[in-house]
Amino acid sequence: MKVYLSASFLVPLIQSDKKETLKNLLLTSIDSNTRFFTSTYSIHIVFSNLGVMNVEKKKMILRNLEDLCDQIFPISMDEIRSELLLTDGLGLEQVSALNEGMDEFYHYGKDELVVHPLLKIRNFFWETN
Repeated sequence: MKVYLSASFLVPLIQSDKKETLKNLLLTSIDSNTRFFTSTYSIHIVFSNLGVMNVEKKKMILRNLEDLCDQIFPISMDEIRSELLLTDGLGLEQVSALNEGMDEFYHYGKDELVVHPLLKIRNFFWETN
C-alpha cells in the first residue's frame, strides 16, 4: 500500500503531545507492503509550521523524513494547475497524492477534508482523541 503523509500528519508526529501515540499508530499500520511518501510541498509546510529552530534540528528532522519515506515527490506545474482548476478544492497535497497513485492519505485534524473518491483518507485526530 502506498501512503501519502500530509503536513497535517507530520507536524504532530514531530512536535505534539500526541507524537508517541501517533508514532505507535504509524508503526502498527506498517506491514510488508506499506510504503510512505510525501512531497517537497508538505515538507515546506512542516518547517513553516514548526517555526524557528536551529539548523541541526532542521537537518535531523529532514533526515528522519527521508528515512521514513520511500520517496519525496517534487511538485510540478501540472499539479499546481490541477489544484487551481479543480472545483473540488482538494488541495495540493491530495492532488499530488492522486497524481502519484497513492492508496491512502494520512491526515491529522478536526477539519473535514474534501475527499476524492479514488483517495482514502485516514484521520488520526479521531484515533488519538
